[in-house]
Amino acid sequence: MASADAVLALGPAEYASIVTADVVTLIAGHTPDTTDAGRSALSGLAATILDMPAWIAVGLMGLTLSVACRKRQRQRRFVFRR
Repeated sequence: MASADAVLALGPAEYASIVTADVVTLIAGHTPDTTDAGRSALSGLAATILDMPAWIAVGLMGLTLSVACRKRQRQRRFVFRR
């Protein structure tokens, strides 16, 4: 996402960054609806995330998954050495 955004920024045409809503539209096949009247706080958060550059949203998800799913050393409890 970051490299595609950089190519668009350095290209001859007018700079238009790739926003997260564009990526969601490509994956889901329709534009995400954030105008849900019942959940104003959640729809505001969703609108904020969808307006961010795509490389930030995808990067944060990747970083979160990398930290959450990393291989950890097994913690040993009550180990008595002889």
